[in-house]
Amino acid sequence: MRRLIQAAVVAAVAAAGGMLAQVAPAHASPMCDRPKPPPACDTGGPGLPPRGKLGTATRVPAGVAVTGQAEDPDGGNVRVDITIGGKKAGSVTAGADGRFSGTVPAVVGGNVCATAINNGPGHDVGIGCVPLAVGVDPVGSFDRIDRSGTTVTLHGWALDPDTAGAVDVQVLQNGSLVATTQANRALAAAPAGYAAYGTAHGFTVQLPEHPSDGEHIVCVRAVNVGAGSVNTQLGCRTYTVRHDPIGTVDEVTRVGGTVRVRGWAVDPDEPRAPVQVEIYEDGALVRTVTASAHRPELGPEYGPAHGFDVTDLPATMRPGAHTICVQAVNRSHGGNDRVQLGCRDYTVPVPVPTPVIEPFGQWSIYSTSIALRWAGNTTGVTDYRVERSTTGGAWHEIYRGRADIRWLTDRDVTPATRYCYRVIAFNEASQAASETCATTLHPALPKPSGLTVVAEGEASLQIRWNDNAEGEDNYVVGWRPVGEETWKNVTIPANPGTGVMTYTIKGLTSSTHYEFGVLPRRAGHDAGESLNGTAWTKGAPKVESFTSSPAAVQACVNAKITLSWRTTGANRVVVKRGDATLYDKTQNTVASWTGEVAGGTHDGNVAYTLTAYGPDGRTTTATVGVQRVSQYPLLGALEFTNTGWYQLEAWYFDLQGNPIKKIADVPSGGRTLIRPEHCTLARIQVIDPNTRRVAFNYPTIVLGHKEGHLDQRAGG
Repeated sequence: MRRLIQAAVVAAVAAAGGMLAQVAPAHASPMCDRPKPPPACDTGGPGLPPRGKLGTATRVPAGVAVTGQAEDPDGGNVRVDITIGGKKAGSVTAGADGRFSGTVPAVVGGNVCATAINNGPGHDVGIGCVPLAVGVDPVGSFDRIDRSGTTVTLHGWALDPDTAGAVDVQVLQNGSLVATTQANRALAAAPAGYAAYGTAHGFTVQLPEHPSDGEHIVCVRAVNVGAGSVNTQLGCRTYTVRHDPIGTVDEVTRVGGTVRVRGWAVDPDEPRAPVQVEIYEDGALVRTVTASAHRPELGPEYGPAHGFDVTDLPATMRPGAHTICVQAVNRSHGGNDRVQLGCRDYTVPVPVPTPVIEPFGQWSIYSTSIALRWAGNTTGVTDYRVERSTTGGAWHEIYRGRADIRWLTDRDVTPATRYCYRVIAFNEASQAASETCATTLHPALPKPSGLTVVAEGEASLQIRWNDNAEGEDNYVVGWRPVGEETWKNVTIPANPGTGVMTYTIKGLTSSTHYEFGVLPRRAGHDAGESLNGTAWTKGAPKVESFTSSPAAVQACVNAKITLSWRTTGANRVVVKRGDATLYDKTQNTVASWTGEVAGGTHDGNVAYTLTAYGPDGRTTTATVGVQRVSQYPLLGALEFTNTGWYQLEAWYFDLQGNPIKKIADVPSGGRTLIRPEHCTLARIQVIDPNTRRVAFNYPTIVLGHKEGHLDQRAGG
């Protein structure tokens, strides 16, 4: 049904103009308008327009050649006007047999059309178009560029649509004209779309390569002849000339006081001969070597003996970055005596800064662990070491790690013992250290037991527990709603010894699930773990959520409805649709209750209720509705009153304006009740049966629906 409605919308929009306008019927011969007018009803005879068809349109050197047919029922030869791109190019004449062929001058455009000129009464008639790109400037292609030795060869084709003869092509290198030749070489076939021009339009141009190393751009353009004014650019391609040495610096690394420099170099003019390379450090020449080491990956063009690998270059141990550059010495041709192969840096670290140990915080020191953190500038730091001394004894390394890790938890400690730590930042050139000390805590006090709730109120919980510790300073009581992050805490006095303790937590929210805990505390001892419990406060149940999926349904497109809910403080949930019960269940607990139930299948306009029952009989109700949506008015019935003098008829029309069926007769002064079919799109019109004039047109497309509105209209 959804697809039918959507298709009807498109059809309604397309036909809207014809359905709303009141148009008088066209006059035609009696045999041409029954049962309805056909697309054409000419029966021949004087006064009729010409007819025909444009067959072909082809670009030829003289212009555009056209063929086709054209004739006029009034007799005589027919003149056919030819336009190109909307501009008249010329005319041809169809002979007695109705056929025409001829050539008209070329006019730049993208469509060739023909118009048959009427001879007698009637009018001119367009007889068709042929898509054809007509141009007057040269065309062609720069297909490829080949190199052999020091010669560069260009290949392609070019022609001018205004002539079948050869045209000149010009070659530009790096923007300068270097050669002119004719495109007169034979091609394997005529260029596509230019069969009438023959095959003698290819070109081949040979050039000496450019004397300079580097990338060079070669462009080709065809010279215009005849009409037009543009020398057409056929394309550009690049080639590379290389005489100077080539190579790379693959590696520059420092190990202690020496530097390794590795790479390769070759001179393309003497590809088998070794090349001298010069090594510079911070701009000064420090070593000259021959690149003759084995590098098989360079390939057969150069041979394998072109590598260099210097491993004993003395390093400059001044802190900071140092630059190694390598140059290759040119053996023969080229514009440079030496060519830079690349530069790389190595670094000598700066002295490390002294680490700053952060003060111990509340959660840094326990009876079984001590947590260290340190900060500071890590520039130049390779690693950190941590050493430990127990009660003033010898130092021992307990940690070594990366410079970006600046914390350590020491778990190898004894309660109530003093420890000192030394954090050392270092690199291969220097180191710096800081120290701090701390004493571990005593173990935690005995944990309480027997935590229970002895009284529950709407805003309070009274709890009780067994105090198993002696000598504690106080107790901490904490609470929070289950699922929340933040605790609320209160400190209360402790018992002189062990025994039972009680406390009432106040200011709580009704019908809420709470978590609570108790913890004894004493200075110099671990905090330990609290003893926790949970309970609900009393109160009416809560409906946290009650939703339907989907929340809205398209009219006449039935959907399955799923109802979901979440309650707290309820031990029974009842879900209804009107008076019908869809769900009724009781559970023992009043914790959070999440569930769902099927709400049936319908197309909207339905409401559901959920009632949550608490253990004490109190209830909370929530309602959710499923909307019905439609892009068309939902019409249940149309009451129409005929206020005119004539009897009328009520009709259904489809969305294209075609009558479907008569609904009822509407006598003068009478009224009728029209009920559209359920879930059907239609137009409603009241017409005069004698003249077919529309007396009343319902102003919009409607969707019939049994729950739609009642509309009352008068007309006639």
